[in-house]
Amino acid sequence: MGKKLILHDLPPNKIEVLQVAATEYMDFPANPPILPCLGCFGCWLNTPGECVIEDRGKGFAAMISRCDEFIVISRIVFGGCSPAVKAVIERGIGYISPFFRIVGGEMHHVMRYDAKPDLRYIFYGQDISEREKEIAQRLVAANALNLGAEKFSVSFYPSIDEIEIAK
Repeated sequence: MGKKLILHDLPPNKIEVLQVAATEYMDFPANPPILPCLGCFGCWLNTPGECVIEDRGKGFAAMISRCDEFIVISRIVFGGCSPAVKAVIERGIGYISPFFRIVGGEMHHVMRYDAKPDLRYIFYGQDISEREKEIAQRLVAANALNLGAEKFSVSFYPSIDEIEIAK
């Protein structure tokens, strides 16, 4: 197992209970929340690949480039990630470049890094509807394409106590 980057909104110390099968993993808790992306494009123009906001989210894009698997664990909110997790993902936009390419007849960003980590989303929440699952699966497929991931998966759990992360 290679390096894993785990972005999550779990309570403190919960990630340690999840038996992470990796030679190395980087834990990035979404809480306490980081500042949201300003849309300033500084990560593309001023400091390529690195956010210009001075907080712990500054180097998140580079963290993605150093992993073999990017795992996102989030409470499901209307078929997407929790606000804290979403803010971190958006701050990682510097992982891709501002230039474009055509993929499957659609316009997408050119990759900044050669890394192509697998992408795994783990959603949790009570009473997740089929519609929410459908939206989440489309969201993850789009994120995988945008991040250049060749493999991705989505799973759903009714509570954080039932989440399994080990492969």
